[in-house]
Amino acid sequence: DDDDDDDDDDDDEEEEVGGEGEAKPKGVILRGDVTVQNGRIFWQGTWADTEEELAAGKGRKFKYGGPEDVDDAALAAPPDGKWHGYFFNPVEDKDDQKVKEKGIKVTFSSGGVSGGGSNEFGEFTLKGKYDAAAKTLECRKAYLYADDDEDDDVIEDAAAEDVKEEIAGLEGDAEIPIEELRARMAAFEEEERQAKKARVE
Repeated sequence: DDDDDDDDDDDDEEEEVGGEGEAKPKGVILRGDVTVQNGRIFWQGTWADTEEELAAGKGRKFKYGGPEDVDDAALAAPPDGKWHGYFFNPVEDKDDQKVKEKGIKVTFSSGGVSGGGSNEFGEFTLKGKYDAAAKTLECRKAYLYADDDEDDDVIEDAAAEDVKEEIAGLEGDAEIPIEELRARMAAFEEEERQAKKARVE
């Protein structure tokens, strides 16, 4: 049943919350204990946007299950591999959402930890450190791009057709002799004058 609980991190929320503008290291903090259960290595603990939130007990739970067929020796030097797990993401006015993650790549090297994966919120990186003596692992999870940049999305959606039409219009104007453009402008101004005059009368 730990396999079920394996689905990875609580990072999704991290990105969203992390966008609130704190000038701190990038990404949310995941901190937890590394254990071996039934021949499989696990990492479970809590995650939060900031150290202060973790210290105040405001973190959400996460759990990862890593490589199998390992024994306690793996705690001294955890094997590289793919991890699966889940994390709980806060949802306003609702119960926390359980977000599952699969196939997260994690590499251990001289106490350092790096990796990454993707979930419904986007691609992310993991960077941190493993304390073999305390058997604790701490990482920061950072998304490679902002998911909540709605303004950018709107610009992209509107761009294709409009830009095409605008370029075609500019190219068309460029081919019209200057005299013709002046005549059009004069006619436009005359129309404006007539309309104004009609309104006054």
